[in-house]
Amino acid sequence: MQPTIPEEYLPDESAAPDYVYTTPEVHYPKHVNVADELVDRHVREGRGDNVAIYFEDEEITYADLQERVNRMGNALRDLGIEAGDRVVVRFPNRPEAVVTCLAVQKIGGVALPSMKLLRAKELDYIINNAEAKAVVVYDDLVDEIDKALPDLETVENVIVAERNDVDHDHHSYDELVEAADSELEAYETERDDLALMLYTSGTTGRPKGAIHTHRQILATADTYARYCLEPTEDDVFGGNPPLPFAYGYGDLVTFPLRFGASTSLVEDASPADLLEAIENHGITVLCSIPTAFNQILSQHPDGPEEYDVSSLRVGMSAGEPLTPNTFENFEEAYGIDLLDGIGTTEMLHIFISHRHDDEEIDPTATGFPVPGYEAKIIDPDTGEELERGESGLLAVRGPTGIEYWDRPEKQADAVEDGWSIPGDIFVMREDGRLEYKSRRDDLIISSGYNIPGPEVEAVVEEHEAVSEVAVVGSPHEERGEIVKAFVVLEEGHEGSDDLVDEIQNHVKNTLAPYKYPRDVEFCQSLPRTETGKIRRTELRDQEREKTAEAQ
Repeated sequence: MQPTIPEEYLPDESAAPDYVYTTPEVHYPKHVNVADELVDRHVREGRGDNVAIYFEDEEITYADLQERVNRMGNALRDLGIEAGDRVVVRFPNRPEAVVTCLAVQKIGGVALPSMKLLRAKELDYIINNAEAKAVVVYDDLVDEIDKALPDLETVENVIVAERNDVDHDHHSYDELVEAADSELEAYETERDDLALMLYTSGTTGRPKGAIHTHRQILATADTYARYCLEPTEDDVFGGNPPLPFAYGYGDLVTFPLRFGASTSLVEDASPADLLEAIENHGITVLCSIPTAFNQILSQHPDGPEEYDVSSLRVGMSAGEPLTPNTFENFEEAYGIDLLDGIGTTEMLHIFISHRHDDEEIDPTATGFPVPGYEAKIIDPDTGEELERGESGLLAVRGPTGIEYWDRPEKQADAVEDGWSIPGDIFVMREDGRLEYKSRRDDLIISSGYNIPGPEVEAVVEEHEAVSEVAVVGSPHEERGEIVKAFVVLEEGHEGSDDLVDEIQNHVKNTLAPYKYPRDVEFCQSLPRTETGKIRRTELRDQEREKTAEAQ
């Protein structure tokens, strides 16, 4: 075990998931270092001149990236960072974030990317919980670190990347890197040593630290990416998921660098920024969330004519369910399939999806278990496996699994007989495809009926006047809950009683009538997390508060 990691913070063996390694690519040697595999290996094998990172007008080759990682790794060592130490990395999607995470991992430390919108109180909890020793931060984001600093118990050094002339009294990123040696041998980490910590958004309580090893990071690329995307070194991955989001870390760091391909980084990308990056950087694999794909379609209806998007070959979607409507509209406009996928911070990346070369991608289903993973549907009360066609809790096992840092009570809830339980309700169809129903928390129980909110959302979204929708359960004295839809309208449409009737009738005519939204509220926007997920918890709480006030 890495010397500075307290053993009591890791899951007890009895509560840890069982890992299975059914694909040959995930059998790694005992000693492996993810930074060496993602960067140094390509230089050793003659790909040093290949572009690793596109950022604005800059092209960073693998040889350039190796030198930057080496210098940063040596700079961190010079400040006393040791194997096992946790280092917070707080940036938008910029090269310095990738360099720093890889440098931390190369010296045997644990990178802890931080969402840029977190405030001092949230940072205080996460940094102290992880017992982080250092923070590397973009100067535009240093203010919340400064506010939190008096309460941070273990942080010894703050390093600031000066890009916007923000005053500070910490170490200078550039000065440390320039003064450091450009040669660095990778620390001899073992495959099960920790390399990455990602904290959940904490929408239902305190954030939980999900821990991932060198082997698990590589396994996400050698299962999902290798089999479902089939990348080559000619690919360019791009998109707007934040790097501290497990989905973004895989899409924009692990996957491209595993295969000697390129990543296109765009800081705070708008839909127009993404289209420009596709044209300028030749993006082939576009990674985003359903909301962003819909924004591209709605804000740039002539996008394929305004920009050169001919490089695109496939899209990836995660974070929220991808509706058939979005799938079909994007395919029609851009000529590529969007692969829906289910993954979690805890499992690190996608474990259920279609493959890019499937003859018939069914947009009404998430897909099949990714090669290397097994999935089954279990009864939430008994844990017994259900027949195909019955809805229940998804249970998964493979080369990654759910392991929390210092949260034994949550760990016990997350694993059932060695299978990880992400908390999603699915149906396994007769053909083996898995159909998403809802998060366990998003199931609406009305008059005894179980109604998955996302199923209703997908139908409401089909109406031409609807831009975005969130469906939650609203308290009701007689029915327990009723289905309520919060609807953001497309430009040029106005809310009215007639439109409510149209939406309700459309749902009644498409789904079982008891699933229709008995209440429809038109709103300007939906509350979202930094990763773009709808905060349905906030909407549910809002409805409960309204009901309580009315009583």
